[in-house]
Amino acid sequence: MKHFIGSKTRACLWLMGIALASTAGCAAKRTISPVAGPLDGIAPEQADTRAEVVRKDPVAYLHKVAKNCRALQQYTVMFTRQERRGLGFFKTLREPELIACKFRREPFSIYMKWLDPDIKYGESTYVAGREDNKVRFVPRHGLFGLPPSITRIGLRTPVIWGESRYPLTDFGLERMMERTFASIERAGDDWTILYQGLTKLSETDRVAHYLRLEFPPSQHKTPIQELFVDIETDLPVCTRILYHSGKLEAAYVWADVNTDVTFTEEDFLLDAEREQRDEQTQAATASDEP
Repeated sequence: MKHFIGSKTRACLWLMGIALASTAGCAAKRTISPVAGPLDGIAPEQADTRAEVVRKDPVAYLHKVAKNCRALQQYTVMFTRQERRGLGFFKTLREPELIACKFRREPFSIYMKWLDPDIKYGESTYVAGREDNKVRFVPRHGLFGLPPSITRIGLRTPVIWGESRYPLTDFGLERMMERTFASIERAGDDWTILYQGLTKLSETDRVAHYLRLEFPPSQHKTPIQELFVDIETDLPVCTRILYHSGKLEAAYVWADVNTDVTFTEEDFLLDAEREQRDEQTQAATASDEP
């Protein structure tokens, strides 16, 4: 028990210190903001036909999208997230973060590697039931100028410390659709969905169906969800969570989803763990030499 408390304390100190440093100063300079453009790459009559299907019954289409997400067993994806995060007064809209991700359904596994050089995060990985069900991560820089080291934390620790809107187990296309349907079920008849037509997302350069959902403000501080679904794959490519005023709370983009992958346990190791393993192997080999 003492070991885990110590690890959590070190993680919280790191999270708190970096959070205060990174949230001070000016607000975010850019946001994930879908922009309408020419619908290149799809014939107008084909676009009209597909749009009419969604316009006729957008709820049935949402169920189709959710079914497609549930069918995904494993995939890689270029994930961009932007969230309003922080603690108390320091909560602010952060810059978009580009993250290379791996998802595996069984056993549930998530790997993330941050690609922006000015982002404080390095790598994060989680495999259900392993490492005492902890998230393992390595920041880009260590505390007090020391080299970064592997830290193990509880799933909700980043949420508690204002470093993430959701725990790592909420990552993925399926979980996003589950949250959407949970909001629909909770709202009963007091919600609306409007099909806004087709648009091209500047972040993915993909033509997408644009749906706008609005839930009761009594149930949600951010009652508006914009959902963009790829016209070719019928998989989500972007969702934005908004206040009633239109102010952005969070936005997520999924690009280049690749399901033609077969993962092993090796794929959910941190680079630092591979380095440690290789060093131990080399040391063991050297000690065996005459």
